[in-house]
Amino acid sequence: MSNERRVRVLVCGLGRIGSAHFENVRTSNKLQLAGVVEADAAMRNEYAARGVCPGYANLKEALEDSKNKCDALIVCTPTATHIEFIKDGLNAGKAIFCEKPISHSVAEVDEVYHLAQSKNLMLYCGFQRRSDPSFMKLKESLKKGAVGQIMKIHTISRDHPIPPMKFLRISGGFVFDCTSHDCDVLRWLAESDPVSVYVETSSFNPEIASLQDYDNVAMVFKFPNGIIGTVDASRHSACGYDQRIEVLGDKGTIMAGNPQATTVVYGRAEGMVADPYIHSFPSRYHAAYLSELEHFADLILGKTKEPRLTHEDVRKNCIILHAAQESAAKGEIVKIKYD
Repeated sequence: MSNERRVRVLVCGLGRIGSAHFENVRTSNKLQLAGVVEADAAMRNEYAARGVCPGYANLKEALEDSKNKCDALIVCTPTATHIEFIKDGLNAGKAIFCEKPISHSVAEVDEVYHLAQSKNLMLYCGFQRRSDPSFMKLKESLKKGAVGQIMKIHTISRDHPIPPMKFLRISGGFVFDCTSHDCDVLRWLAESDPVSVYVETSSFNPEIASLQDYDNVAMVFKFPNGIIGTVDASRHSACGYDQRIEVLGDKGTIMAGNPQATTVVYGRAEGMVADPYIHSFPSRYHAAYLSELEHFADLILGKTKEPRLTHEDVRKNCIILHAAQESAAKGEIVKIKYD
């Protein structure tokens, strides 16, 4: 094991993504688990025992523990609590890694980034697809001109399994919860900001429809340089967690597909049979989640100067998502205004 300094972190919230970050912190050579913050006593005690670390019922209790210092918080609590956790952490002198979205309010996003800047502390938002090895390779290939002039970027994001209703009720809706990743990826790959969006939606699942939400979305973005970006997103994918990108250029096409458990393919009279896609997001993006956390550690330690995601990236993503929500509600093209 490396003798270099590790960043001591509190994992706040042990739900779907919090449990994944907890495991990654435990295995990282750049991060060290200082404790967990979780309101549910049974869950808190279970993870504290697994991590051999203190468990706290709330952030105030953790920050007041003078015998257990930490450098940073990993905030994985419900979205509505993110701003409070970020402010309390920054005001206590802690760097912050926050799962997306920081907030659905552009004003609140700006507020906490300005607070972090005023205290010279790192605030980083977790859009893990920028840290996925396959997507990073695709991005580097585009920068080297692999397909020439980019004309179209298409992303596919189909969830598996459908999240429990307990989560969907507090998720903030399909557009903000799921397609936020795709919108971030489009800007990242196009290296440009879309100027308009048109969205069509459907709700096939009655429980999701009862929330006035969608389970299938199609988005079309127009960029000022002529690039067309399209997003195909669904809560349904019988074959497993389906995450793909295709970029069309005037000199070729480049694609990033789905990993599978194995590459074995059986050839039979009725056709070819292969393993299904990876089951769900914690395993599909395991490498990306670890990579973004270790990138966060490198930023704190000064080993890396440029964050993969900036304040501008996060605020513009929020603006784009509000425009997409407006288009979905009105059924018409919406111009995106960033000022």
